[in-house]
Amino acid sequence: MSYRSLLSILDLTPGEVNQLLDAAASYLPRIEAGGFKDATLKGYSALLLFYEASTRTRSSFELAGKMLGMDTINIGAKGSSVEKGETVRDTALTLNAMHHNVVVMRHEAPDAVALFARYFDRAVLNAGSGRGQHPTQALLDALPLRQAGVLQRSKRIAIVGDLKHSRVMRSNLQLLTSFGLDVVLVAPPTLMPEGWEGLKPAYWAADPTGYGEVSWSTDFDRVLPGLDAVMMLRVQRERMGDAHITNTDEYSKLYGLSRRRLKLLPESAVILHPGPVNRGVEVGEDVFADPRCLINDQVTSGVALRSALLCWSCGKLEGTDGQA
Repeated sequence: MSYRSLLSILDLTPGEVNQLLDAAASYLPRIEAGGFKDATLKGYSALLLFYEASTRTRSSFELAGKMLGMDTINIGAKGSSVEKGETVRDTALTLNAMHHNVVVMRHEAPDAVALFARYFDRAVLNAGSGRGQHPTQALLDALPLRQAGVLQRSKRIAIVGDLKHSRVMRSNLQLLTSFGLDVVLVAPPTLMPEGWEGLKPAYWAADPTGYGEVSWSTDFDRVLPGLDAVMMLRVQRERMGDAHITNTDEYSKLYGLSRRRLKLLPESAVILHPGPVNRGVEVGEDVFADPRCLINDQVTSGVALRSALLCWSCGKLEGTDGQA
């Protein structure tokens, strides 16, 4: 049996990304109609191993697995052997001996999922690893962008917010630039990653030819009129008390997507946010009523994309046997 793991967006070529998006798009109508039930993954099992809290990612993987006939088991750090000192390596060896097919894992350490995958013989899907990667989020974000005609060369997208701590930004930046999009990173200086130039494709792509450009700005208003899409990131309230941000009101005034800023954004542009949203901080209430807002579409896309990804990881992606 052929298994495939997804630890980073860099594990996928643009062709493989399109393959997953095609499969996810085929699930969307059935999900939008209320869901489906088939036996594609009947007899397979997935462990949802989450060391950090999650609602959207965990529930979408669980729902996707159940619709595909899969057995899904939730495991959290609280109440497990982790509290007794079990290491990531030991957890991987233990679960490997149980012969589950897929482990969907989230962890606060950036290298923990990759370490787990070294000791687990079947499929591992990275559901978020510290400040490192969140590849399934980038894939689900790409689906509504593609449907809106934005996932193509020379389009321009801004990623705005807490870039310093964001795994969503890193995965999205790598995926989007691989399709030729130009990405502008927008944040206050205190939330810009150290050495942000290291995020450019020339530093991490084997061959950056054809990749989009990466730039940065601290002036949100100046960037808005030239965009095809804007992706707002969550400001983590647990960081509000430190030196990164003085207060939420000041942040919202400078970097929130407000009614005034909606007027600066082109009519053809689209708006995304990976959630959960701090209403009135990253985005104002007017955003949700704006026809350009795709935030709810992202949630639906999450179930569809993760359905495709579970099939892909088990070599059951229709017409491909899981292969690129």
